[in-house]
Amino acid sequence: MTGNMLVTATPPTPNGELHLGHLSGPYLAADVFARHQRRSGTTVAHLSGIDDHQSYTEARAVREGTTAAHVADRYGERIVQAWADSGIRLDVVARPRALPPHRELTWRIFAELHERGDIIARTRPLPYCVPCDRWAYEAYVSGGCPYCASQSGGNSCEACGRSNDCADLIAPRCTICGTECETRPCERLYMPLERHRKALEEFWGDTEMNGHLTALCRTLSDEGLPEIAVTHPADWGIEAPIEGFTDQRIYVWFEMAAGYLAGARELGDWRAWWTGDARVVQFFGYDNGFFHAVLFPAIFSAWDPEITLPRALVSNEFYRLDGLKFSTSRQHAIWVLDALDRTAADHLRLYLCWDRPAAAQTSFTQEAFDSFLHGDLLPRWYGWLQDIGRRARTADTAAAPPAPEPAGAEGLRTRTRRLLELAGEAYSLPGFAPRSAIALLDLLVREAAEAGHDGDHLAGVPGLAGTHARAVSAQLSAAAALAVGLYPIAPTMAQQLWTALQLPGDVSDVPWDRALDGIEVPAGTGDLSTACALFAPR
Repeated sequence: MTGNMLVTATPPTPNGELHLGHLSGPYLAADVFARHQRRSGTTVAHLSGIDDHQSYTEARAVREGTTAAHVADRYGERIVQAWADSGIRLDVVARPRALPPHRELTWRIFAELHERGDIIARTRPLPYCVPCDRWAYEAYVSGGCPYCASQSGGNSCEACGRSNDCADLIAPRCTICGTECETRPCERLYMPLERHRKALEEFWGDTEMNGHLTALCRTLSDEGLPEIAVTHPADWGIEAPIEGFTDQRIYVWFEMAAGYLAGARELGDWRAWWTGDARVVQFFGYDNGFFHAVLFPAIFSAWDPEITLPRALVSNEFYRLDGLKFSTSRQHAIWVLDALDRTAADHLRLYLCWDRPAAAQTSFTQEAFDSFLHGDLLPRWYGWLQDIGRRARTADTAAAPPAPEPAGAEGLRTRTRRLLELAGEAYSLPGFAPRSAIALLDLLVREAAEAGHDGDHLAGVPGLAGTHARAVSAQLSAAAALAVGLYPIAPTMAQQLWTALQLPGDVSDVPWDRALDGIEVPAGTGDLSTACALFAPR
């Protein structure tokens, strides 16, 4: 696959540090996908950012008695550090307050849509907290979702993915003081989505998305597309550029649509990534599905029909901790930077890819992590590498005349190629599934170990030195295939193995086609077991 591809991961809210629930979702998945696409011949840009202007950032500042800017900067830096330390390779990290085009483009899109009648004024009830003397929207209000009755924040329900207008929450309460809110009329600017039905239905028909997201879009379509408030009476955020509403702030999710375009400007001309033959693939949690599948494409298509809407939306479900939802506010979390103090980044990446909540919620437990990684996977892989190292040291290559490939080695090469092909499919669309890639690579190790034991019978037999050397070479070539296949998920481990095999350059630079053709490794390679420390279980 060639051409330009923009891979985005939803900018996280800097109201706390990045935790394993975040990492297991869009950030690790997008990184794995982008790494594989690059070596497949695609020019990839991987973009995310920090969602500075979220009301949740300001709400944390209110609770701590500090400023929203201070909270955004403090946690924004920690999030960026967590990405870097966990091996997330981003080409652009868009910081709205440090990126002038972000504000300018947000204003431009908003003003032009208002001028065309796509944004209109409505006076509707909005919760108000009397003790706090504050309008209660988004982070400042919670209550029962009007659609599924789950506990929900304002404007969007994490459980069912539906939007709400805050005043339609069941028994809305202020999240700061806990008081039940009253409702007051408030004039705000809204974007009616029904007028964009045709564009949205075409988008839904052309775009890859999973069943959960497809069901959400169909439900919204059948029940009538909502009108979304795109300004709120607030102090934190980007001022609305419309006369009579300049004391309100643009809804942060409207702002994020413009932010994806503004972030691409850091790569040069943003149109190179958002128009023409460029492909956009977006990664996010299902709780952000409404915005990526409905609001953003409505904004893009209404503002500029030349914008190429995403070809694929890759969403994930919630990742839990010991059966309960990860929660920044309740401090029920394992923070990424803390986890990396105890665990190698690649080990964490391996397990989170294995346990990723792709279509159903999954739950992290330390016991399951230790059992899978250190009680099963790594002992098997490390044991195999030790065996290969022993075989490579003992193979009598000096006395090995040319010999035909033994049947076991020939079969191993065939199976290695097929398993690597399937792993490549698991790293791609449709059906992106890093868990399947790990399972296939593990099967490759199992197959290679079996072939290796069969080849051991050839060692030391007079006249079979060449045949034995060919069998060992097939094992080493399988190890090279493991390094290439493992790279998107565990890049440091992959490079460690690649170097131990005395192969030149970086494994990241190996074209995927070359890997599928097979990488020949001579039987005289040194001791793999001591060179591949990250493969050793604790």
